Amino acid sequence: MLIKKSQIAFYTLLLFTCTLIAQVKIGDDVSTIHDASLFELESTSKAFVLTRVTNAQMLNIVPLSGALVYNIDANCVYAYDGNNWQNLCDNSSSSISLIDNEDGSFTLTTTDGTNYTIPNFSDLQGETGPPGPPGEDGSAVQQEQTLFVASYGQTQFTTPVSIVDSKKIEVYRNGVRIEFITIDENTIELASDIICYEDDNIRIVQLY
Repeated sequence: MLIKKSQIAFYTLLLFTCTLIAQVKIGDDVSTIHDASLFELESTSKAFVLTRVTNAQMLNIVPLSGALVYNIDANCVYAYDGNNWQNLCDNSSSSISLIDNEDGSFTLTTTDGTNYTIPNFSDLQGETGPPGPPGEDGSAVQQEQTLFVASYGQTQFTTPVSIVDSKKIEVYRNGVRIEFITIDENTIELASDIICYEDDNIRIVQLY
């Protein structure tokens, strides 16, 4: 009977121990651990030290992928990728980085560690180009308007002045701009898909 009680006590202790080590935390506050963590370290005064090995010792180890050691010959951390030990301090595997200097310029670091500073582009200015031709004097532009009360089906209307450039004419029906074509130097015709109804307002604005 005593043997059975001892066995029960042993298995109970073993089960309790397995439950305890499902998540492990070492350090300052061992009472809290993240739900997704299997193992956590927490300390403000102590450091985690990897296995320290020589280069020869490291090469004799064939661990699982992701294993880490500190190579005391190279003074660097190495990671095992499943085939070889990779030096994590090797700059040749680093990528190009671009840092914003927050003054309009940027610093570019290449894979070999060389830095280049790109200046603030807003400060870059070329030489002043030659002056352009003088623009049209706004005071010389004049405008004429004519308002018609259309009859049903009317399509042709007389412009305020002779037409020199049809691009300087705008035609509106009841306040909405519509398309037209030029018939002669004083006549425009509404586009074929536009129908005038009795008492529609047709306004012609012409610049000259």
